[in-house]
Amino acid sequence: MNFAFENRLYESDVHGIEHWHQVEYNGLLLAKKTGADIDVVRLFAIFHDSQRLDDAYDREHGARGAEFAQRCREEKRFELDDERFGWLYDACRLHTIQPRTGIVTIDTCFDADRLDLGRVGFPLDPKKMATEWGAKIAQKSLTSGYSVFHMREWIRTLVI
Repeated sequence: MNFAFENRLYESDVHGIEHWHQVEYNGLLLAKKTGADIDVVRLFAIFHDSQRLDDAYDREHGARGAEFAQRCREEKRFELDDERFGWLYDACRLHTIQPRTGIVTIDTCFDADRLDLGRVGFPLDPKKMATEWGAKIAQKSLTSGYSVFHMREWIRTLVI
């Protein structure tokens, strides 16, 4: 896939490409247990923060990312049926404003992003996870002995 990302801070240590890669990794790890749609999880990792204006608070970035995904779909840059695209759209749009949806693929996307909160110094909170497996990983992280800033390395050692 070759996407042209508008208004994107590619080099951002907070919401840039490294974060997108970690969200994809987290989502694929979770999908093994949740049964989430892998194509949607991967596309979520690309689009969910793709339209941030900067790394500051930006309540509308998810909605802009969802609209960007819509444009890319219309341009035939990727293919998803309507139901699966609806999951991607809602996951992007809602990832920072809704705790869970009850739709396993969307909730897996939410947790894939939330499991990377250590990068900004937030400990993982099992109560704020949308899936059972996200909550289990968050709970285990609290007793791991790892600094929140090293959660990426710790998560990569997990076998679930």
